[in-house]
Amino acid sequence: MMISMKRYIILIFAGLLLLPGCNLYKKYESNVTVQDNILGEVINPQDTTSMGDMGWRDVFKDPLLQRLIETAWANNTDMRTTQLTIEQAQNEVRSAKWGYAPTLAFAPNASYNYQGGAGIYNVQIPVRASWQLGIFGQNRSKIRSAKAKLAYNENYRQAVQVDLAANVANLYYNLVMLDRQLEISEATEKLYEESYNTTQALFQAGTYNSPAVYEMQASLEALRADIVTLRYNIVITEAALCQLLAEPPHHIERSTFDKFEMPEQIHLGLPIRLLGARPDVRMAESNMEIAYYTTQQARQSFYPSLSIDGLFGYAGTFNALGLIGQAVGSLTQPILQGGQLTAQLRNAKAEQEKARLEFVQTLYDAGSEVYQYKKAIETVEEKTSHIDIRVNALQEAFSATSELMNHGSTTYLEVLTAQESLLSAQLSQVENQNDMIQALINLYTALGGFGK
Repeated sequence: MMISMKRYIILIFAGLLLLPGCNLYKKYESNVTVQDNILGEVINPQDTTSMGDMGWRDVFKDPLLQRLIETAWANNTDMRTTQLTIEQAQNEVRSAKWGYAPTLAFAPNASYNYQGGAGIYNVQIPVRASWQLGIFGQNRSKIRSAKAKLAYNENYRQAVQVDLAANVANLYYNLVMLDRQLEISEATEKLYEESYNTTQALFQAGTYNSPAVYEMQASLEALRADIVTLRYNIVITEAALCQLLAEPPHHIERSTFDKFEMPEQIHLGLPIRLLGARPDVRMAESNMEIAYYTTQQARQSFYPSLSIDGLFGYAGTFNALGLIGQAVGSLTQPILQGGQLTAQLRNAKAEQEKARLEFVQTLYDAGSEVYQYKKAIETVEEKTSHIDIRVNALQEAFSATSELMNHGSTTYLEVLTAQESLLSAQLSQVENQNDMIQALINLYTALGGFGK
């Protein structure tokens, strides 16, 4: 049977219309490439695993710190806010999925007409339906875009989680460091007091003059002032940590400085897979996916939209209601809209390219962070042996100088200098050890840790 010329033309037109639309269904695939040495020379080619793959409890084994991190995750207002944002994004996905279903509305109405001395009631009890078919993938793009936004928000939540845990750990170990510095300073205060009393005794015996006593007293009071400052810093740091816990300021229970355990080995793994664990990198990639589907929707706006509207129910007077039904299909093809659709597509393509550039820059920023923190750990390790030797040497020098002063073989200035040098070296030693802990926290964070 021959197809009529009119139907043949319609089929050709429909085929031409659907052919370009096939490209509108393509799912997002990332094709961004970066240099292999994005982390500089810190990568060991033999490492196939990363420290970022380790659970945070395996890296930071202090149970008191673990409890604080878990409390912060449960109570912190930023964490709770991001969870609400995720729930909103989940609702957007559910809403987008309903785009395939028709919308139904129950719309009863009644009217009264008075004419020729008689009144007539007319009643309609219909259910109206409308169905946007989205034959060019409009609904599919909306769903995929909504899912990409959900992934973005989930990664943002993990970014907040990682930063929060890192801040808690940093403040916790700052407190532990301050405790140790206070312990050293209070022990040194006793030594200063002994030197001050010895100087007074020697002064009374006529061995030293009065300036020696005043010098020792001034050093002792300066140290006591530093101790007051340390106690203040401890209180302030505790208050800052309580803020992250969403709790009023209070004492934070913590372990001692010598209880910290460094991981035996620090592996960085393969560069790109390593950086893929970072939530900010995944957020940047989700942003590229969102921009891709935005561009896809901008292209789809050039194609027609097909809708079917229907009505079914009853109509008539109160005494005589009859069934009614109606179905109408409509096809709307944009033709000329003042260049708005073209501008919208061009802007979407520009946003897509901006998202790609931001993703690449995020990778380089992440690689630079890992490189810097790895170098920081190596630098602290190199300094540690020198600082330890210096502290040991100054301890010997102080002991020898104190003994000589007790026998009147040296001056008070040498003892004072030895005391101050030893105290400074001991405090620097604690700070250096704390720098190692902070560098480890920062490196683990840069590897996407604290999210596991």
